[in-house]
Amino acid sequence: MISIIYGAKGSGKTKRIIDAANAASEKASGQVIFITDNAQSLGVNTDIRFINIAEYGVNGEDQFIGFLKGMLATNFDIQKVYIDSLSRLLDKPAEELKSVFDVLNKYTKDVDFIATVSADKLPAFLKSYAVKD
Repeated sequence: MISIIYGAKGSGKTKRIIDAANAASEKASGQVIFITDNAQSLGVNTDIRFINIAEYGVNGEDQFIGFLKGMLATNFDIQKVYIDSLSRLLDKPAEELKSVFDVLNKYTKDVDFIATVSADKLPAFLKSYAVKD
């Protein structure tokens, strides 16, 4: 499953994804991962694997996808991956994220992906993933 929390900058997307990750960690039978480019844990529960992707020198879509694939290949216990500010991490607007979501879709049999995307309106290819308030 893929879910997208979207909205304009400053609309509370980060708080929503943190709350969702924290709630999921209480029920998860596998590992919960939280990926961001922020050095502070932002209130993410300590039992969640918090990853500041900036520490790994990941730049751009190809490196990000490689990082995710490597993480999934080495840990079969990952159940949910939360990605905060995907547009900012990849330096791409929502309209240019189709190839990323095509890759994520290949792994949804085993892992749920939840991401925040800064956009007032989602492009058509992302609308089916939108989380309703």
